[in-house]
Amino acid sequence: MDIRLALMCGTDIPIPECQLTLHQPTIKEIGLIGENDFFTCLQCLSIYKSMFVTEDKSALDDINNFQIFMTVMKDKESMEKKHSVLQVLTLFFPKYDKVLFTPQSLLFQSKEGNVVIDENNFDFLQAAIREVTCSKSGPMDQQAFNPANDKAREIAEKLMRGRQRVAAQNGSANTSIFSLYLSILSVGLPMPVTELVNCTMFQLYDLMERYSLYMNWDLDVRTRLAGGKPDSQPDNWMKNIHQY
Repeated sequence: MDIRLALMCGTDIPIPECQLTLHQPTIKEIGLIGENDFFTCLQCLSIYKSMFVTEDKSALDDINNFQIFMTVMKDKESMEKKHSVLQVLTLFFPKYDKVLFTPQSLLFQSKEGNVVIDENNFDFLQAAIREVTCSKSGPMDQQAFNPANDKAREIAEKLMRGRQRVAAQNGSANTSIFSLYLSILSVGLPMPVTELVNCTMFQLYDLMERYSLYMNWDLDVRTRLAGGKPDSQPDNWMKNIHQY
């Protein structure tokens, strides 16, 4: 399904394999949960076994992404992460009254009926979430974990000791990437923060990257008009910045 325009427009994204429709939360909505909790949840929901490095490549053959995810959620030390996951899933799927964990699945409950997410369709849910949160090209995609062996619990423990995605992006767990982008764009575009907070993650990241390209291009033009000779040519600020 081609969702490129839907991502840019901020519209809901259908996930037919899961019988769900994913709402793209705005930065303002994410603020209700908190940025750290939100990124912690994304790290858990985005876990997939190719992120892990083992000496024995066959060690993960009998483990799927959903099993690793459920292992993390069942761990006694992951109660805060589990709570964050439930909060964020409610944010992604607001039409459902409750999101619950069962021993073998995720259960979305509403008056219109229930939806079950398990190992048969979890990967489709993951893919949609990774698209709307721009996780496909983020640092999490490049971060590898090194479990001691092929047991899912040990993999999960390694994950829980990993750095949060926001820290990987910014070099500091105390940095708010959303606050930083909002502040920069409100002055650079210019656009009121009250409008920017209604952007989705995809829209905000798109604006920030496009603005950076434009600034580099504009600086190059000004330098050449002033008689300077830059060593390199900047990228075309209108180039396609989304690869599918």
